[in-house]
Amino acid sequence: MRLDSDPRLHKNLALVLQIASKHERKLYLVGGYIRDQLLKRQVKTGSHHDFDFAVLPGAAIELAKIVADELQGHFVLLDEANDTARVITEDGACFDFAACVGGSIESDIKRRDFTVNAIAWDADYPEQLIDIVAAEDDLKAGKIRAISEQSFIDDPLRLLRAYRFAALLDFEIESSTQGYIQKYCSSISTVAAERINSEFFLMLETSFSAKHVKAMGENGLLESIFPELRDCRRVTSNAYHHLGLFEHSLETLAQAERVLPEMPDWAKDSLAQTLASGVSRAAATKLAGLIHDIGKPETWVINPEGKHTFIGHDKLGAEMIEPLAKRLKWAKPIERFIEKLVRWHLRPGHLFQQGPPTDKAKYRFYKTIGEELPELIVLALADFRSTCGPGLQDGRREAEEKLFELLHNFTVYQVGTKKESRFIDGSELMKLLGIKPGPQVGEILDELLEAQSLGEVRNPEEAADLARKIYQEKYCR
Repeated sequence: MRLDSDPRLHKNLALVLQIASKHERKLYLVGGYIRDQLLKRQVKTGSHHDFDFAVLPGAAIELAKIVADELQGHFVLLDEANDTARVITEDGACFDFAACVGGSIESDIKRRDFTVNAIAWDADYPEQLIDIVAAEDDLKAGKIRAISEQSFIDDPLRLLRAYRFAALLDFEIESSTQGYIQKYCSSISTVAAERINSEFFLMLETSFSAKHVKAMGENGLLESIFPELRDCRRVTSNAYHHLGLFEHSLETLAQAERVLPEMPDWAKDSLAQTLASGVSRAAATKLAGLIHDIGKPETWVINPEGKHTFIGHDKLGAEMIEPLAKRLKWAKPIERFIEKLVRWHLRPGHLFQQGPPTDKAKYRFYKTIGEELPELIVLALADFRSTCGPGLQDGRREAEEKLFELLHNFTVYQVGTKKESRFIDGSELMKLLGIKPGPQVGEILDELLEAQSLGEVRNPEEAADLARKIYQEKYCR
């Protein structure tokens, strides 16, 4: 296998090599850039790339500072103890510098995580690749192979990184590496939450995350990260759920991954938006699918007729998100987003339980859910498709059509509410009713806007009459 293009053709990389040579440092390009070139993967648009360097004889942080200064880039200290730093240039290129472990590129390669990330390139011999761990064979075979068992002892985060790379490349983890992961899976608890988050969400950003999360569930690694899922194993299948709760949770994530391509373009735009730290709404929605039923074990009751009930599990599950998020150190936008999806995941289905919902019911549903509506529909569809018990066979197609109808009608609601110019504003309402500022003003204005959007009031006079009626009935008793 050969590189498609000479790395030196990248303007900033060529400059970095020149700077290193001037300061008597030997650089080896290693890791993902080489791997992706060999696989002909286009990982980023334009000229933006990530480059990882092994620096000989070391002093990588010092070199990174020099490179940042000469390229007018941004210096980031990554790990002072292990002599690693990053430089980000104006054109978006990212250069990571790490001291060469063991005093040679060969010893450095042997301390890396997986063979597919351990091919090196030397600018002095641009036509050759340094591959001492049969990495090219694993690339051709589509295998993730740990370089050694010691790799997981040195850094237990690699337990999770194995699955992240398998999902990223659509590769399989080979058997000996799977054995190491099972042996050391509990040691993931020693890794900083921020590092776990980064890897897990990166995995969820791929299109192949579900099968690898399922594999994590088979060897205990998943529950080492999310102990809230342990109790889900004891909840059995029932008339509505053909799977036990743990398996249903995994299947919901898988179904969410399949639902995403079915979304209309405007919903895909919403799902692609970033919540925080590079985490997309789509990735957070898939995680919500995995943990949406964590409130079920504590609310599980089997009545004398044998019916399984989980009354209030949506509310309890939402309450469990805050301590979970605190432990995993999620950014607040991620916590609020997932908490909302877990809290309301039953609401779309409930809307149709008593027959077709009224316009007022749909309006209030859209208003309550707000901009998370596309993501909630993804979760509701995934949850529904994961539920195939004998008691839930009729009307499946009709139920899905109703969920898609809710999704498509949301755009009509959005256009309608944006176009509406209130017949009465806050100051006019206070003057009309002779009241002072307070919560009741906002509550009455919300009801007036709802009535206006539904065509129940058609002019300022009718709006004023309704305002008086609402005020008398709600606040003058």
